[in-house]
Amino acid sequence: MSYESPELSGIKSDYSDADHSYTGTKIISTGIIINTGMVKKAPAGYHDLTGAEYKDQLVMPSPLYSGAAAYNLGVLTRTKGLGWDFYKALKANNVSVQKGNGTVQKAVLAGQKSCGIIVDYMALREKAKGSPVDFIYPSEGSLTVTEPIGIVKSTKKADLAKAFVDFILSADGQQATSEIGYTPIRSGVKAPEGFKTVDDIKNLTYDLPELVKTRDSDKEQFSKLFG
Repeated sequence: MSYESPELSGIKSDYSDADHSYTGTKIISTGIIINTGMVKKAPAGYHDLTGAEYKDQLVMPSPLYSGAAAYNLGVLTRTKGLGWDFYKALKANNVSVQKGNGTVQKAVLAGQKSCGIIVDYMALREKAKGSPVDFIYPSEGSLTVTEPIGIVKSTKKADLAKAFVDFILSADGQQATSEIGYTPIRSGVKAPEGFKTVDDIKNLTYDLPELVKTRDSDKEQFSKLFG
């Protein structure tokens, strides 16, 4: 059901459905994880990963397996200065394409690869534990996704459901989001240590209906490129 929570005033419109059927609850950014024991100079952004120093050293999740990676593919191939040439350069650099973010995390932690493309919390939680890794928000911008909340039309407890949505989106609810290790989606709420706040993240995105329309063809082209 459509519900325009009064708490939406603290949340950017990018992260809320236009008809208020759902709203994001947290920000999950994709960026670059590095093994600090292996990388002498950290890459500033995605383009740096095509350099000779990262040949045979990069690992990334496959858009054929990961939904977030498929979204990333759609955006990056439509970003000025990157595009399909970026993926072709990664292919030439012998990037390792694995199933999901967990495999990327393990490869960099183990020193099998020096860097990878990964979601923020999987890198920064390991850093907080003392692992020799760091996370870079790319200079080109961050690819962000969220986990939405909404109310089903058939609910018989609409008032309770609305109250729950209000809490999740409130400052207190978003502080709880931060405390469990995610970037709050609400402006003005402090992010966990090492994370950027929603106001500090440069959101790299593209027209969502267009990405949905071209998702299968993008994946097909990726499959042809990487085999």
